[in-house]
Amino acid sequence: MMYKTKKDIKEKLRDQYKWACNGYLVELLNMWELDAHYGYWNSDEPGTVYHYAETHNLTMEDIIYIVENDIEEDEVLEWEDYCLDAYEFKFATPNLRAWHMGCPRTPKETFDRFRQLQADLNKAVEEEKQRMKQ
Repeated sequence: MMYKTKKDIKEKLRDQYKWACNGYLVELLNMWELDAHYGYWNSDEPGTVYHYAETHNLTMEDIIYIVENDIEEDEVLEWEDYCLDAYEFKFATPNLRAWHMGCPRTPKETFDRFRQLQADLNKAVEEEKQRMKQ
């Protein structure tokens, strides 16, 4: 009987993990009909963050959740857009699982209103600065 060293076991586990990560990624790419050359793993390490379409990022946890729950790309893009809006105004950003399950959300119109109020405030400040220079 051949005994494996800890090193052999760890190497085997790493290989299995990479295979699993790449397997989930391939399934995601097939689900969304994306080309395999559409993105890349962070630092070329499967299981880290997958970057695609120049501006989108998915963690391994996101990829697994998407595949296991057959989530369409449009829903993920909507979630990403919401997170950008929420981050801009320092709101909590939900993870994909919470988003998919229907967590409370601030409407897009509210974020748009905040942007307009912010622009109005910036304009008023600039006008006051100009007035003070006279």
